[in-house]
Amino acid sequence: MQEQEKNNKGFSLLEIIVVLAIVGALAGVGIPNFAKWNNKRIISNASEEVASLLRNIHATTERGTFAYVQLIFESDNEDGISIKTKGVTMDNFTTIMNDTSARWNTSSDNRCSVTPLDDEFWTSEDTDRDELKANIFEISRSDVVFNFIGEASLCLSRNGKFYYGTGAIATGEQPENYIYLLLNKGENTDCTITYIDDEPDEKVIPQPDAWDEGGCKYVGAVRWTRFGEIDTFRWNRRDTEELSEWK
Repeated sequence: MQEQEKNNKGFSLLEIIVVLAIVGALAGVGIPNFAKWNNKRIISNASEEVASLLRNIHATTERGTFAYVQLIFESDNEDGISIKTKGVTMDNFTTIMNDTSARWNTSSDNRCSVTPLDDEFWTSEDTDRDELKANIFEISRSDVVFNFIGEASLCLSRNGKFYYGTGAIATGEQPENYIYLLLNKGENTDCTITYIDDEPDEKVIPQPDAWDEGGCKYVGAVRWTRFGEIDTFRWNRRDTEELSEWK
C-alpha cells in the first residue's frame, strides 16, 4: 500500500518577515523598559546595601562591642565603590581618652583620619580576635560610584557623643549626613547635586539637578544621623525631564 506523501511545506518569505517584524517590535519596547528597570534596581539595591552596613556597624556601638567606629568610603569610575569598617573596644577607647599623651588628646589631626592616630588605635585590626572580626563589615560594587572620586570617612560612637568626618563628606571635622550613589555608566556619573530650596531644612538632603547635561538619570542617597537613624532615597529622570522621587 503506497504511503501518503508527507507535507513538508516550510514557511514562506512573507511569514518569516512578519514574525521578524513582531519580534523586533516587542524587543524595541521590552529591552529599553527592562534596561530602565534594571538601572533602578541597581541603585535601589546599592542604596539598601550601604544603609544596611551603616545600621550594622552602628549596632556594634549600641551593643557595646565597639565604643567608636569608622567607615572608610572609596570611589572611582573603574572599580566602583568600597566601604570598610573599623572599631575600638570600650576598654581600649577608655585607655586612650584617659592618656593625656595620646594623640587623641594632643594632636590637631582629625579624629576620624584614615591614618590612625596611634599605631594600635583600632582594636578591630587585631586579627586574632574572631569575635571582633565578626563585627567588621565590608562591601564593594563596580556598578555604582559615589558622588566623589577618592576617599572619605565617617566616625561615630555610642549615643552620638563623638561624630567626625573627613574628605568629600565632611565640612571641617563635621560630616555631612548623607552620601550619594550614581549609576556607574557613562554620563550617569556626571551629576550635579544642588539644593532645590534656597534654605533647606538641615534634615533635607540636596537633590540631583543636572537634567540638561544628561547626568543624574539614576541616583540614590543614604542619609544618617549620629544617633543611628538611617534612610534611603532614590531618584530617576522621567521622560518629561521633571525631577521625581521614587522608592
